[in-house]
Amino acid sequence: MDDVVIKVMEKPELRNPILIEGLPGIGLVGKLAADHMLDKLKATKFAELYSPFLPPQVSIREDGTVKLVNMEFHYWKNSGRKNDIILITGDFQGITPDSQYQIAEKTLNFVEQLDIKRIFTLGGLGTGNIAKSPQVFGAVTDKKLVNEMKKYGIVFRGGGAIFGASGLLIGLGMERNIEGICLMGETHGQIIDAKSAEAVLKVLTRILGIEIDMTELAKKARETEEQMIRMTKAISEQKKAAEREQAFMEETPSYIR
Repeated sequence: MDDVVIKVMEKPELRNPILIEGLPGIGLVGKLAADHMLDKLKATKFAELYSPFLPPQVSIREDGTVKLVNMEFHYWKNSGRKNDIILITGDFQGITPDSQYQIAEKTLNFVEQLDIKRIFTLGGLGTGNIAKSPQVFGAVTDKKLVNEMKKYGIVFRGGGAIFGASGLLIGLGMERNIEGICLMGETHGQIIDAKSAEAVLKVLTRILGIEIDMTELAKKARETEEQMIRMTKAISEQKKAAEREQAFMEETPSYIR
């Protein structure tokens, strides 16, 4: 088997397509957003990427059959505006740094044939904090895109890094003169964060000028919020317990300790 193989089932004719990547990462923010988008747009699968660089396993479907781990390409034709959409989804990313590069390069070789000029990658920005209203942070491949994206409330700040497919697709795409924008939802980093995914998808749909039913994702977001509240209470209780223990130790004579 070659290192990276793309199996093409259909060669769609697309109009100025935009590529959107939503693979697993911090808080599963990008994956949750892309999977919801895929489901609501009812996009059509037209290609699959297979590689020994993906985890050596199969996934078990609801009907009991198995599916070899892969990444999938779906397209959606946008009748209302000038840009059609290609979505890259999957349950895993490459398992080594070298494989990340090879998969990204193969992906870009493939989508370039479809005349991709702009890429959006979706992910999470782990802060270690619990945000009631997650902000969406951005990173772009050209300064001119900063002002364009700021109109949608995206926050830009220096420092940090973008790992995996979300970084490599726009970084390597930049060398091919493909515009790249990474949208990162603010997230704690230790939970599956549908609330952050909802924030990212709301911004993305505004940029693309499309409407998507957010009802199911909003429900998951409320569940995330409830989980965050429980986490906040647990942290607060642990802090209070530690403070009580410290106070007790300070008040107790040393010969009793």
